[in-house]
Amino acid sequence: MSRPPHESAEPGRSRQRARPHSPRLLLLLATVLVALGFSSEGRGEGAPTAGVFQKGFTLGGWWRDDYLNRGLPAQIALLRAAGVEWVALTPRWFQADRRSTRLFPHPEQSPSDESLRTVVGLLQSQGVHVFLKPQVDLLGPGFRGEISFDSEEDWKRWFQSYREFIDHYARLAAELHASLFCVGVELDGTRHRAHDWREVIREVREQYPGPLVYAANFGRDRDIAFWDALDYVGIDAYYPVAGKPDPSLPEVEGRWSDVLRELHGWVQKLKRPVLFTEIGYRSIAGSGIEPWEWKRSAAPSGPEQALLYRGALQALWSEPWIAGVYWWQLLTTPPRDPASDDGYTPQGKPAWSVIREFYARERTAPKP
Repeated sequence: MSRPPHESAEPGRSRQRARPHSPRLLLLLATVLVALGFSSEGRGEGAPTAGVFQKGFTLGGWWRDDYLNRGLPAQIALLRAAGVEWVALTPRWFQADRRSTRLFPHPEQSPSDESLRTVVGLLQSQGVHVFLKPQVDLLGPGFRGEISFDSEEDWKRWFQSYREFIDHYARLAAELHASLFCVGVELDGTRHRAHDWREVIREVREQYPGPLVYAANFGRDRDIAFWDALDYVGIDAYYPVAGKPDPSLPEVEGRWSDVLRELHGWVQKLKRPVLFTEIGYRSIAGSGIEPWEWKRSAAPSGPEQALLYRGALQALWSEPWIAGVYWWQLLTTPPRDPASDDGYTPQGKPAWSVIREFYARERTAPKP
């Protein structure tokens, strides 16, 4: 399977590192959002989550101070105006390569705990639920799903290091009253280690009292044997939904229909609601063919991205067993020229109006 789109903020863009404001100033700026009318009634810190459909988006943080970005209050206002009620945050630690057994925070590429506290405060002040979704990345070539070992000793060392990583964020999630926590993301090569994962989940529950999910790579979800230890089945849903560039809406909806029918037959046995912990399409021609492919060159196409958003939301909106969806991804610094941008973000693109349309609708969800 090709490498999904997580190892870079956006392909093909030079990164402009904005000077961050202080946490105190960002929290003061949050009052501007209140003045704009984005109230926190019924949502956010302490609000019940059972039966609430998670109208989600991912706010990617790929550098130490991304979540201290001076434009963050404006991006949160954009999310709230579009009806987004849940935001996934993606702090990450690294390991040197797929065979390394030691995880560590990178001094530049791991968002700081200070920045997480600041962005969580901004989000919760506007009634937005926080989904903390820590993930592992590699400094060398390869993808996190390829992490695997030949010896029991290496597996033991890696899981010990992984527990230190995930427990750190579980404690932070408890401190910040996050509404949902993810115990792992797309670690395909480890999925047969059910006993180790159950130990991870047990430790996380000692640190964090809220609901838990694991974010499985699509196509790697059926052979995970520890779903019963979690509250949700999480799937990073980069399913192929088109056979060619510029597909028709009926084609996309039909392919989604096939995916959802097969998926529902499986999850009924698990008795767990499903979260699409990631779903996304680049604004390029042919994005629906291999939605996970984040490096392929193609002509920018905002209309095709919007069609793929519509096809996905049209198909899943009427499925009561789906508890929520998190789009990949909003950037803390939006693209300067959205029409020529070929990344996943819908900021300033036609897909944004599709989000506004669907997220304005009422939707219930199954209880975890």
